[in-house]
Amino acid sequence: MYTNYFGLQKRPFVLSPDPGFLYLSRVHDLAFTHLEYGLLHHVGFVALTGEVGTGKTTLLKSLFDRVKRSFDLAMIFNTQLDAVALLEMLLKEFAIVPPSRSKAALVELLYQHFMKQYAQGDRCVIVIDEAQNLSLEAFEELRMLSNLEAGNDVLVQIILVGQPQLRERLAHPSLTQLTQRISVHYHLTPLSLDEVGKYVAHRLQVAGYEKPTPLFTEEALTCLAERSRGIPRVINSICDASLTYAFADETPQVSREIIAKVVADNELLLVSLRGAGLEVVVPPPSVADALREGGVREGPTVSPALAGRLLGRLEALEMRVQRLEAERHGGALAVLQKMLEKERKRCMQYAQATNSLNAQYRQVQALVAQLRKQLREVGANEEPSKHWRIFSRDKQS
Repeated sequence: MYTNYFGLQKRPFVLSPDPGFLYLSRVHDLAFTHLEYGLLHHVGFVALTGEVGTGKTTLLKSLFDRVKRSFDLAMIFNTQLDAVALLEMLLKEFAIVPPSRSKAALVELLYQHFMKQYAQGDRCVIVIDEAQNLSLEAFEELRMLSNLEAGNDVLVQIILVGQPQLRERLAHPSLTQLTQRISVHYHLTPLSLDEVGKYVAHRLQVAGYEKPTPLFTEEALTCLAERSRGIPRVINSICDASLTYAFADETPQVSREIIAKVVADNELLLVSLRGAGLEVVVPPPSVADALREGGVREGPTVSPALAGRLLGRLEALEMRVQRLEAERHGGALAVLQKMLEKERKRCMQYAQATNSLNAQYRQVQALVAQLRKQLREVGANEEPSKHWRIFSRDKQS
């Protein structure tokens, strides 16, 4: 509708997960590093949690788009399953048709598939989205699958993805053994308020926006950060509607007033924020009237200036808390990045050593071929030397 008007090649704020639009904020980059670390070190279980709309699915799709050739991947999105239904769904994802619904037969088929992939040098990965909805029986079945090993190597890696309730679910006493096997866990938090503008600019750039004038004013981005609380899905919803409003008004920029009008016209946005556990500060009716009309219709008399200052202080405190949280995670990011860098260097050293050994092996093969040729050229009446006899005898043995 509005793409041509704003000079866009496609809609920049679609709600469906699209790895092409992934913006690696500090928290998303750290989450990506945790996932990469888990896959690199072949850990059995990895857990990724986060509020609704924080970008968990987009992050995973981006990760596996990069490494899908190295893994045989099964992604489960429907988690209202019992143990047998879960096994059947896994076989379907791995393109295996089971001959029966026998639980033992299903597990055996999965084991054979894991072993086949392992023998080929590939690895199997199971991703369970919305894992907080799994039954205790299904969790136990996943734990049993993680027991399938070849020597000291795990045959399958399992990534549990879910809302914060997943952490509460894993605290159940019957899941203690599974929880102890989770080597990597990261909780994905919303964007910090100062990153919301960068997130919006990134998606507009991917969508092809090249005009010199910013499409969103600075005041609009500030309002957007405050109202969305840094939830990417809510940001997308507000921005998409705001561009529609601006297009309808034939306005070249999205202003703070447009953002506020979109939020005021869509009460479900506030409901989604509350559902994500984020407190939404809404002035009481009397204060709202005072702020809007400069007076109070009913209820206690509240100064509009005082109410505005109080709300400003609350928002400033929230921004400060989020910045501190981001800084706290920065240390862990540095540690993981150093670990990954060391691992990459070690892999490069192994690769160089392997290439050197291969070159030496080819030289030895060439020398042996030359010696064999010389041995055949020794005449039948000429007695080979002692060294040739030893070489020939060793070769035959």
